[in-house]
Amino acid sequence: MVVTNSTVALVTGASSGIGRGLAIALAQRGAGVALIARRHERLNDAAAAVEETGGRALPIVCDVTDRTSVEEAVAATIMHFGRLDLLVNNAGGGHMGTIEDTPQDELERVFALNVFALWYASAPAIRQMRSQKSGAIVTIGSIAGKMGFPGNAAYVAAKHAAVGFTRALRTELAGTGITASIAIPAGTLTEWAETIEDGAMLRLFEYEARRGAEIAREQGVDAYPPLPLLSSEEVAEQILIGLESRLPEIYTHPDSRERIREYEERQIDAEARLEPYWLANREGYRRIREERQP
Repeated sequence: MVVTNSTVALVTGASSGIGRGLAIALAQRGAGVALIARRHERLNDAAAAVEETGGRALPIVCDVTDRTSVEEAVAATIMHFGRLDLLVNNAGGGHMGTIEDTPQDELERVFALNVFALWYASAPAIRQMRSQKSGAIVTIGSIAGKMGFPGNAAYVAAKHAAVGFTRALRTELAGTGITASIAIPAGTLTEWAETIEDGAMLRLFEYEARRGAEIAREQGVDAYPPLPLLSSEEVAEQILIGLESRLPEIYTHPDSRERIREYEERQIDAEARLEPYWLANREGYRRIREERQP
């Protein structure tokens, strides 16, 4: 899909991070953009940034875990712009917790935000796109949707579900003129990790990277080098390039596709190179948990 002045896009979770970056990048290409998010002030700030590029913005306060609210946001977008050409399922969020430490309410929250919301936005968008006989749906996944990582199993499982959702969606949209794809970003410079449990996830990531490298040297393991960190603007640009190329899976980071392929084809070998970081993650997780004990 090529974005033009006639394109209308709706971006969920558009108040910050990759969603904000995509909204601005779409506007720079001439698209009208509906931005939906929960945080009113941050949403209006993102909409203002879109308009500063000369773009057309429609901010809509919306909780993507509320199906009625999402359906109303899609309807408002169509009412305002007259059509809908691109849906970006970007809203998402993580958590910090091993499988045995994840409470029921947290499990439900993670899946509501990262999985159920995909249905809530996509269903009404598809109905509109079918009437137009064209459109595109892009879901923002994660490298965690293709590989396993410790300390946030609910998020990993939810992002694997997002990959499955997109693959099923592609089968249902065959022959309709509507495309579906999933973006697979790796480490991105956003507030994502900083906001999880008051920054505990960011601390865990930092400890894992530092201590994991030490364990690898101690054990003589040829551990993977860290993938590069990209800005949300760089990731957004790669996603739009992939969208224009009609790629079913859009890998945004250098070497990430090759690493995932190795993980899928030679999982035992790949796990051996990743294990020092898993051990470091376990150490860091225990330290943070112990700090919180009364």
